[in-house]
Amino acid sequence: MKNNKYIYVLALALVSSVFVSCNDESIDKENSPIPYEPIGGYENSDEIAKDNLVAKFNFENTIADVKGNITNAMATNIGYAEGPKGKAYNGSSTEARYFVADASNAIISLNSYTFSFWMNSANTIDPATAGQGKGAQGIFSVVRPTEFWGGLNVYIENPDSAFPDRIRLKFSMENGRDGVAWRGQGALVNIDGNINKWVHVVFAYNATKSTISAYVNGELAANLGGFPYAPANGVSGTAVLYADNPGSLDNSNNAPKYGDFKMVATNGKIVFGNHQFETTPPQNNGGPQDWATSYVGLLDEFRLYNTALESNDVRSLYQLEKDNR
Repeated sequence: MKNNKYIYVLALALVSSVFVSCNDESIDKENSPIPYEPIGGYENSDEIAKDNLVAKFNFENTIADVKGNITNAMATNIGYAEGPKGKAYNGSSTEARYFVADASNAIISLNSYTFSFWMNSANTIDPATAGQGKGAQGIFSVVRPTEFWGGLNVYIENPDSAFPDRIRLKFSMENGRDGVAWRGQGALVNIDGNINKWVHVVFAYNATKSTISAYVNGELAANLGGFPYAPANGVSGTAVLYADNPGSLDNSNNAPKYGDFKMVATNGKIVFGNHQFETTPPQNNGGPQDWATSYVGLLDEFRLYNTALESNDVRSLYQLEKDNR
């Protein structure tokens, strides 16, 4: 009886071993991985407006533009950290970090365009005492050597003491097209509740519609301001720009729209991670400002398109990159 019991236990162990082995083999060698579901009809983020993507920085321990329209980068104190998709650009609160590079005509001749990137910022610090990390933090600029501001500028504006949890992200452009009286235009995206968090930001200018739009985490920004006659609480995501004084938010002066965007007085250079006037030496004929500094936070998956992305593509881009695709 005892021998029979041992034989039964041994047989059960052998059967169990074969069953587990078969299961392991079928899982590891026979079943294909379950594919991701497409988002917005796309399998990965690089499929979105792929023919309109003119610059992309993924910062995988490099400052190279994978599209090749921004080249010959000259780096100052560049650093990297972990990002939402691999490595990320890492600014500094103790030393200026940035790079200056050459930009092809694909960048200099932008008309309609879209910026897209992930950012993680502790916000700016009131520059009562000047220093690195205090004041408006430069992110991107197309250089105009004889002008104070670049042709295109992206930066975090000085803080608003009334809203300590608010990041004030500014996009501005200088339109040199004939017939434009109000050349310098832009918008301020007020991002609340995202200090020290990764947030996806998209900014788009549609030259056909003369509209400037901003998105936060795939949706139209709740508070877009900083343009002429913007209400105190901003507008939802999109504003119309005018080539002259509109007189009111609804254009009571019947001013012409901002229209086609043309950068003038550029020299084929861009600055990343700083303002054009804060580099050493400055890229323009100005110089460092007490209220300005290079970027302090983290950036990742920085993209520049030569078209204004539509809302569905912005949403898909955010979801795909969040999925690490």
